[in-house]
Formats: sequence, structure tokens, C-alpha cells
Amino acid sequence: MSDAQAAPVTENGVPSAAHEYVIEEAPAFKVFVGNLAYSTTDEGLEIFFAPVKSDIIATQVIMRGHKPAGYGFVTMSSAEAATQAVELLDSQELDGRPVIVQIAKPAEQKDKEKKEKRAKRRPNRRGAKAVPGEVTDAEANGDVKAEDTAAADAPGTDEAAKPKKRKKKSNRKYGRRATVVEGGEAPATESAPEDAAVPAKRQPRIRRPRARPVGQDPDGEPSKNMLFVANLGFSVDDESLSKLFTDAGISVVSARVVRRRWGNPRKSKGYGFVDVGSEEEQTRAMAALQGMEVNGRPIAVKVAVNSTSAPQEADADAAETAA
Repeated sequence: MSDAQAAPVTENGVPSAAHEYVIEEAPAFKVFVGNLAYSTTDEGLEIFFAPVKSDIIATQVIMRGHKPAGYGFVTMSSAEAATQAVELLDSQELDGRPVIVQIAKPAEQKDKEKKEKRAKRRPNRRGAKAVPGEVTDAEANGDVKAEDTAAADAPGTDEAAKPKKRKKKSNRKYGRRATVVEGGEAPATESAPEDAAVPAKRQPRIRRPRARPVGQDPDGEPSKNMLFVANLGFSVDDESLSKLFTDAGISVVSARVVRRRWGNPRKSKGYGFVDVGSEEEQTRAMAALQGMEVNGRPIAVKVAVNSTSAPQEADADAAETAA
């Protein structure tokens, strides 16, 4: 038997010595290309890098789904070739756009920058505390020590136990100012600042005086052709008022129901005037229609008065007389 020792065999049956001869792949150097047109393809990017074509390993335009992202990478065989590509092609025009050519950052550097940005994240606008384990802006700038912040936030400490004070809002709109009067100082009164808008004072409503006492006959001459009709239903209009007289055999020249000045439609005031043309027709109409029920209401028919006051006052006087 041979005295030579057998080579140790691994689980897959390959001697361990064979693992010492692993071929190491040469490191690749990437170049970042930004501000690419959406029409730029991998082939177009490779043609653009023609000055360093011999050192190109691969070109790739980054896609987002089916659309290009506007940037890409070119893998070079050496750092010298990558630097040369940046010097020759940066700010050159490709497909109508000046492109940005830079040495791509290693993955480790990108991760480090992301962590730094995350550490400098500002709290929300209400002043919420940073996430535990993260560095605040004050700590990053050296204004506050991390130990002080942790001690203040720790439960059971005096700082954490103290309730936050809220600023009280004053309900007073303006400041108070004292006015000096004879015999001493009067109580303080509120005064508005000079630039504050002073609301206009509301003028009291002036009631129009009555033309005459209630129950007194209106001043003026009795009409020789006009009748005053009161206690009308609110559904009675000019046409139905005229028809009421014509159905009783009274000739009607005109009929008018007095309505309010506002509203749409303008509602009836419950009285009106009928022109019958003569005193004889007035007498006949009062005899025929006085106290007649119209829509469940007994109407009043009287001789109208030609008042010397304004038309609106005359109507009011007539209504008061009917009442």
C-alpha cells in the first residue's frame, strides 16, 4: 500500500484543493449618463461612447416598466477608461439633449448617503420627536447632546413628567382704556385700535306716525262712484272681485285688490276697491253684497273716501275704517 495520504473529499466529491483555483472576475467601472432623451436606446448610447468603444463592456438604458427613465449606465473595463469617457463626453449632445456623464457612485456610498438623509429628517411641523435611534437636526449640528435628549425623553424623569404649558388665548378683542371724567377716573372701557374697522352703528327704525286715531273716520269727501270692499280672502284677485259684483247685477268699471309691495307673488292685503260708475250703483251694491260670505268670510262694502293724503295712506285709512 502506498504511504501517500488521500486528498480530503468534500460533500460533492470535489477535492478541497480545487477550490483554491477560483478565477476572480476583473472589477467593472460604471459611468452614469443622465438627461437622456426618451428615444435613446442601448445601441444609441453605445454609439455615443464610440471614442472609448474598445473599453466598453456593456451599455444599459434604465427602464421604468415600458418607458425609459431618462438615464443609463455604461460599464467600462478600467478606471482610466471611465475617467476618459467623462472628460470627452460630459455635456455633449445626444439626440438633441446635452447629457450628463459622471463616474457612477458605488452602492456602499449610495447606502451611506441615504442613511445620512434619513438621519437629518426633520420632525413634523407640530414639533414631534424624532424616531428613536435617529439623529435629530440639533444633534447633527452639535447644539444638543444625544445624552441630554435621551435623558429628557426617558420615562420617569422630571422633564417627561412635566405637562406642557399652553398659551392662553385672550377673549378680549381690544385693549381696555380708562377715561378721565370730573371727580375721578371712570371705569375702564374697551377701545378699538386705530387701524381696526369700526362697525357702523345701526340706526333705529323710525315709525311713521298714524295719520289719525284708530276708529276715527278718514278725512276727505265720500266718493260718488268708488266702493271699498274689506275682509276679502287672500285668494280673491281682481277678476274674482269684479265677478262678485257682476253676478249680483252691478255694473263694474274697474276692480282692484290691494297687494303688498314686496314678495313674489305679491300677497293680497285682504281689501280692495271697485268702481261702479255712479251713486245709484253704489247703493244697489251695498244693499246686495253687504255681509255676503265669500270663501267663508263675510265681506264689508262701504263708500270709499277720496282722501287728501298719499295713495298708500288712503289705502291704510280705508283698511282701518273697515276694521
